[in-house]
Amino acid sequence: MKILGGLLSPFVMRAALVARFKGHDLPVEMPEGGLKSEAYLALNPLGKMPCLVDGDFALPESAVIAEYLDEVLPGPKLLPEEPKARARVRLLARAVDLYVAPPLTALFRAGDDPDAVAQAKSELGAALGKLEALRPAGATWLGGEAPSLADATAMPVFFFLDTFEPRHGTLQLLDPCPGLKRWWAMARATAEGQRMMAEQQAGLAAFRRA
Repeated sequence: MKILGGLLSPFVMRAALVARFKGHDLPVEMPEGGLKSEAYLALNPLGKMPCLVDGDFALPESAVIAEYLDEVLPGPKLLPEEPKARARVRLLARAVDLYVAPPLTALFRAGDDPDAVAQAKSELGAALGKLEALRPAGATWLGGEAPSLADATAMPVFFFLDTFEPRHGTLQLLDPCPGLKRWWAMARATAEGQRMMAEQQAGLAAFRRA
């Protein structure tokens, strides 16, 4: 079993973190020939990353991959058994995908346009406020007292708050969200978080060189 894609991508990293939280270290590699090669498109007609390859089974889309890995890999369950807790974890992951990630992408593309930067930061601050309101008050992890699919989704996205901090002051957007701020400080200090940060930083450095 392996994950095709680059670890700078928060979607690729989500899949890798799910496996790591369950006690497994899946190999992650870029597809030979790139995302638009005939060989890769035969595996993943969507032409995006990640794609999970499990024997003769290929599965695209990081959210679907995450749930598949949680089902097939031994280890602690990252989707709770209780239906309401399970729905909350899915909701938090969905909120990160729909509301937090897009303004960070916009900020990445904003360059030196002050209006675009201001708009992206405004949307990001609002999204973080929504995420703060959705998470259980006092929870250690994003959705409860143990790592979940919500943490695997959010952590590689929050990496970019640190990345943009020197230029755009993005970590300051967490000041009105004390629960999220505590969670992020805790999550990035874990062994999984430290490894994730180092791998994404290395990926970003390679991207900038290219």
